[in-house]
Amino acid sequence: MIKRKGEKVIGIISIVLNIIGVGFGALLLSIDPSFYDQINEVLQEEGETLPIETLEAGMSAFGIQFMVVSAIAAVLTLVGVIFLKTDQRAVISGILFLVSAITLLIGTVGLAFVPMILLIVIGLMSLIKKPKTDIHTSEYPS
Repeated sequence: MIKRKGEKVIGIISIVLNIIGVGFGALLLSIDPSFYDQINEVLQEEGETLPIETLEAGMSAFGIQFMVVSAIAAVLTLVGVIFLKTDQRAVISGILFLVSAITLLIGTVGLAFVPMILLIVIGLMSLIKKPKTDIHTSEYPS
């Protein structure tokens, strides 16, 4: 049995970062409407303008998307960490970590790059690390 303490620790760190991502998505949902006025003023200086309703709708949609994707990644990572208990399920765990990383890459448009990188690392570690075999065989007793 391989000790997979490193994968578990990095997985827990990734879960915490994904929960922080859920909080960031909630923060995007709670932006004050006066902030959209300020954005619109900056856009008017550039020569372009957007309706405030469009800005609000875009930010709230992205906030909801960020929350949902971070929550899905946190759940997949949690299941992957639980599956690390046995060596037979390490491959499943590695696949779950990589799927979670791809979900974060696509769903958050790369903004959650720290947990994504951590998930790629532990996904590859779970897939590559194999149990050590005994060098003693039945032909040559020790």
